[in-house]
Amino acid sequence: MDKIKAIFLDFDWTLFDHKVRDFNKKGIEGLKKAHDKGIKLIINSARSNYSLKGLNVFNLLPIDGRVVSNGGAAMIDNNVLYADIFPKELSKEFIKLLDENNFSYNVVTLKDNFIKVTNKDIVHNFYQVFYEPFPLDISLYQGEDVLAFQVLCYEKEEKLVKEFSDEHGLIYNRFAENNVEITAKEFIKSKGIENIYNYLKLNKEETMAFGDDINDISMFHIVKYGICMGNGKNEAKKEAFYVTDNIENDGLYKALKHFDVID
Repeated sequence: MDKIKAIFLDFDWTLFDHKVRDFNKKGIEGLKKAHDKGIKLIINSARSNYSLKGLNVFNLLPIDGRVVSNGGAAMIDNNVLYADIFPKELSKEFIKLLDENNFSYNVVTLKDNFIKVTNKDIVHNFYQVFYEPFPLDISLYQGEDVLAFQVLCYEKEEKLVKEFSDEHGLIYNRFAENNVEITAKEFIKSKGIENIYNYLKLNKEETMAFGDDINDISMFHIVKYGICMGNGKNEAKKEAFYVTDNIENDGLYKALKHFDVID
């Protein structure tokens, strides 16, 4: 097998098991062994940097780089390789619209997440379902560059937000019945990998990726060994190079052994 120099890692249901709300211990153990052999570990998650930090992944694993917000930005060696941010004036205009119409919303930046709560019920309902560190209060937001907005609203309440998005050519993604994410560009995980390839002088033959969901397919297509967890979605399994066991059955660790990444 080709020598692996970097592993790209999804977070939810790949590293983190939501059934027990904890990391898969054998998976973490295997990744640490791989890192000890000189293999770089790079998180590639739909979650924001704030969320990943709050869920402790950077303390549990020696992460060398990160692709966050589903490919919205990539960082390595304390350098931001790229960030698909909102134009500053458009960001201000959107916040004004949200404030004037009393929406609850999150502001996702490279470093932090900030929340404005106008409807306690919808915010409570969202965070009951989604295991996510609660954002900082919006009063702490100082105009930092915005990667994404998450507007907490139901479909029947989205008209103004959808019209603004359509008017400005924004990407509108309803990912929950009570939350919609708006970005300036379409985010895709493979973009982060491409930028890290260039920065680290890597090529496809030296890499592998672990994931479980449809948004991981772009990762599978750009690495040598795209590995889908056994608990993953069928669409992702069909596009993977290899399907391993479920997360609770130590699928990540088993795949590292299968491909001789670790002894």
